[in-house]
Amino acid sequence: MQTPRHAAIAATTVVLVLITALLAAQSIRDRIRLSPEKRSPITEQQANELTLTLNDASVRPIQVWLRTAGTIDKAERSITAALPASEGAQVRAGQRVRAFPPESRSSMFQARVTGVVSRGPTTFVTATLSGPAHAGSARYVLEIVTEPLEALSVPNEAIIESEGKRVIYVQVEKGRYEPREVEPGLQGELYTEIRSGLKAGEQVVTFGSFFIDADHKLKGF
Repeated sequence: MQTPRHAAIAATTVVLVLITALLAAQSIRDRIRLSPEKRSPITEQQANELTLTLNDASVRPIQVWLRTAGTIDKAERSITAALPASEGAQVRAGQRVRAFPPESRSSMFQARVTGVVSRGPTTFVTATLSGPAHAGSARYVLEIVTEPLEALSVPNEAIIESEGKRVIYVQVEKGRYEPREVEPGLQGELYTEIRSGLKAGEQVVTFGSFFIDADHKLKGF
């Protein structure tokens, strides 16, 4: 039979359990509640630990590398390759070319475009090496560096995908970053054109943006 004392202890235990549950629920609500301050604060120490890197959004040439393959001539100086006419239209004499034989990808050779000839749907490109070729290699992979556009852009690493949107984290003040939805355009090898959502001169997070995004979401922003 339960004594009054036992009943009092049981009642107290129930109350404590309820209080603990309510506090836990409140803690969860505090974490997920939308805050009017949608900026994710990061201390300088955290920034150093996360190796956050900032870059300016600025107007710059956007490089696009056109890749193809060709054969070297008997003199082992000039490589001729073919491109679709749509890509060949971006190639000009004097453009920089990186070349390497498939069997030795670590052997990178510098070259320049010295000839461009269009024949119907195909454009033939000649690239001349700036130095000796790789001994015994007849075929080369070419990476032709073109600059089809000069526009406001950011490093490719700055753009992350979040819930189907393209987002960039912008530093609004030291240690504080806000997510900014942007409209990207042409993506190059290193930089991506930004058509809207960003202004020249703004500082954007490149390396480390995923950590800030995760922190931002955990805080329910």
